[in-house]
Amino acid sequence: MFNNFVAYGAEQASKTSGYMGMGITLVIWGAIFYFFLIRPNKKKQKKHREMVDALQPGKEVLTAGGIKGEVVSVTDEYIVVRVDKGVRLTFSKDSIRKVL
Repeated sequence: MFNNFVAYGAEQASKTSGYMGMGITLVIWGAIFYFFLIRPNKKKQKKHREMVDALQPGKEVLTAGGIKGEVVSVTDEYIVVRVDKGVRLTFSKDSIRKVL
């Protein structure tokens, strides 16, 4: 007799709480991605940009390809590196890995 009884309000409340739970889960995952992936990567990029902008002739650098040399000149986009007597190579600023 009571098996066919349906609580109409209970069904609607469960749908609403399911959507709210899903929304909270998405917000939590978004925060996790921001704090563990996006934010550290932005800090790393900012640090690299500051290092490259501070380059001056006379500094020793290491490129992404593993070439070590002394900075001869710096332009807006490129850096000229002397790797040996009479040998100068031009690199983009992004390819500088480390200042030695």
